[in-house]
Amino acid sequence: MHFALNIHWIFKRIWTVFSEYLPAILLNNRMDINIIDYLDKDSVVLGIPQKSKRNILSFFLDHLIQKKKINKKNKSEILKSIFQREEMGSTAIGGCVAFPHARLGCVKKIVLCLAISHQGVDFDSLDDEKVNVIMLLISNQKEAGLHLKMLAFLARILRDKSFVRQLKNVKSQEEALGLMNKQQQAVR
Repeated sequence: MHFALNIHWIFKRIWTVFSEYLPAILLNNRMDINIIDYLDKDSVVLGIPQKSKRNILSFFLDHLIQKKKINKKNKSEILKSIFQREEMGSTAIGGCVAFPHARLGCVKKIVLCLAISHQGVDFDSLDDEKVNVIMLLISNQKEAGLHLKMLAFLARILRDKSFVRQLKNVKSQEEALGLMNKQQQAVR
C-alpha cells in the first residue's frame, strides 16, 4: 500500500509540473487556442449511461459518429489507439477529470468531446475517485505540437476545482459551452 501511495504522489507531482509549466513553454506564455473552435453543442454529452471505461469510450465514439465528427469506419482504430494510451497509464488525472486522447492518421482535424456525469464513473483515476468530467481529444498523427498544446490548455482550464464542480452540475450543452468559454478567458 505504501508503494502505491508513493507512485500516486509521484504521478500527481509530475502532473502538477506538467500542467503548470508546459503551457507556457509550448505557447510562449500565450494561450492562443480557442476551445470553442473545436467544441460545439454536438460535442457535449450530458449523462453517461455506461459504467466501464471501454463502454464509455465506445459510447463517445458512437456519439461522434452520429454527429458526423468522425467516420464510422475508423471507430475500431480510434478505440484501439485510445486504449493503447490508457495502458501506459490512466488519463484520469484526479480531481474528477479524465483526458483520454489519441493521435491517428485517419483523423483529419482535432475532435473534442466533453462528457459530464453527475454521478461520476470509474475511470481508474490516480486518486481513486470517480470521474465527472471527461474530455476526449482525438487529433491527426502529424499534429503532435497542436495535440500537446490542446492537452496543456485543457489541463489548465480543468485544474480549477471550483470550475469542475460548476461544470459537473450543468443542465444543458449551452451552459457547459458557456462555462468552458468563460474559464478559457479567465486562464489566458
